[in-house]
Amino acid sequence: MDFVLNKINKHLDNHMSFDQHMKDLKRKLKELNGTKKDTESIMRTELQPRKKLKAEVQIWLENVERLNGEVQDLDDRIGESSALTRGFHTEDVSKITKEVEELIIQHGKFHGGLVVDNPQWIGQVLSTISLSGEAVKACVKEIWQCLMDDGVRKIGVWGMGGVGKTSIMKVINNQLLKETGKFEIVIWITVSKEVSIVKLQKDIASRIGVEFSGDEDETTRAGMIFETLSQKGRFVMILDDLWEKVSLERIGIPEPSAGSKLVLTTRSSDVCRQVGCRMIKVKPLTEEEAWTLFLEKAGRDILNIRGVKPIARSIAKRCAGLPLGVITIASCMKGIDDISEWRNALKELSLRKKSVNGFEEEVFQQLQFSFDRLKNPKLQDCFLSCALYPEDEEIEERSLIQLWIAEGLVEEMDSMRAGFDRGRAIMNRLISNCLLEVFTHSENERTIKMHDLIRDMALHIAESRVLVKTGMMLEKIPDVQEWSKDLEKVSLMRNQWLYIPLEMSPQSVPGSQHCCCLIAI
Repeated sequence: MDFVLNKINKHLDNHMSFDQHMKDLKRKLKELNGTKKDTESIMRTELQPRKKLKAEVQIWLENVERLNGEVQDLDDRIGESSALTRGFHTEDVSKITKEVEELIIQHGKFHGGLVVDNPQWIGQVLSTISLSGEAVKACVKEIWQCLMDDGVRKIGVWGMGGVGKTSIMKVINNQLLKETGKFEIVIWITVSKEVSIVKLQKDIASRIGVEFSGDEDETTRAGMIFETLSQKGRFVMILDDLWEKVSLERIGIPEPSAGSKLVLTTRSSDVCRQVGCRMIKVKPLTEEEAWTLFLEKAGRDILNIRGVKPIARSIAKRCAGLPLGVITIASCMKGIDDISEWRNALKELSLRKKSVNGFEEEVFQQLQFSFDRLKNPKLQDCFLSCALYPEDEEIEERSLIQLWIAEGLVEEMDSMRAGFDRGRAIMNRLISNCLLEVFTHSENERTIKMHDLIRDMALHIAESRVLVKTGMMLEKIPDVQEWSKDLEKVSLMRNQWLYIPLEMSPQSVPGSQHCCCLIAI
């Protein structure tokens, strides 16, 4: 009888203290969740590209989530119990409370930050410009939604040259690198007009850590790339400026699956269809958006010049909604306060005729307006020489100025320092006219780069005077038919497999009567 009474008394004690036990559990769980919230705030700061959560932190977060679920489940079970049976859950409450206390103590042992270097992470942050126009922002949103949708594996971003496809994808590229949980690999490859399987394979291999000896054939290289990409996890492959369909199999790119993506930018909707992409078109700016961008780049103070506004609006309209055209032409007109020059600029643009080659030629004509306004032939030649370098390459300012000096494009000065200063002044002029992009790495160290369409325009202007075969993995020099009699400069840069006979010289090229400058390989 005493035994039964003792058991009943113990049960009543448990029942009376149960509410206190639950209050203690809820209080400690609230403390734990507060610590979790603070931890997640720190994580957002520390989780930069090339970083990942420490394994112990990831496990701790998962355990916090698990305990939250267990407490919710316990609450549900207690709610279904009668007043007399609630005390039977005391042991469960004590067990969970102990685990919560252990997790609070464990968090205090996280030293040296919450993240470590991620050896599997592959990607490169790219320089970007601010995007203009609501249609462009909507386009970015649509691309992002497709990237987050596992049902979409190939995305084709298409539109006319200069409309902003590359700028959009650079923004997307950088955003992907911040979304560390979705993809382990983000690879950016600039394809260019003259597509080369060998060059694409080499570029991809360099991004993912595959080394070629130089003896492999195309199939072997493709196999090495395929195997590495297949093992590394979910990837996003961005092929920028694709002009024609390419075989993923020949290159070694696995067909996107299990969350991986292929994104390409192209001027042709046919290329998107042939590759089997979800097509997203980048539309030009509206007339008002183009005008807003024009004012931003030319400066709103032009509105203070009597009679300029309608002329300036007409100039902006002639850019046909292409951000590149708007930016380039507006930069040329910045600081001009003579209305006669504004009228003349509009007349020059109006006289430029469309050619039979279609809209791309009209784009070139817009960009050539900026080139023509340089006036000085040596300044123009300095600009054109930038097109001798490979597409999308960052060129060291100092080496480029040295090339200008060697070619006599920068007049002789009384010292090397003065010559460099003169070359830098020319560089600044080209940059201020938006014909070159500039990247500052330190106070005295800059690199420059040409937009692909501006480079196309430069090569278009130079025509038969230059022969440019850069980064194409050539094994022999171009056929003699390509060496015109007016040829002045040849660029064979980034063709490290190319063999040039010792007896080869500019003067030995059939039909070439002028001295050729053979750019280093």
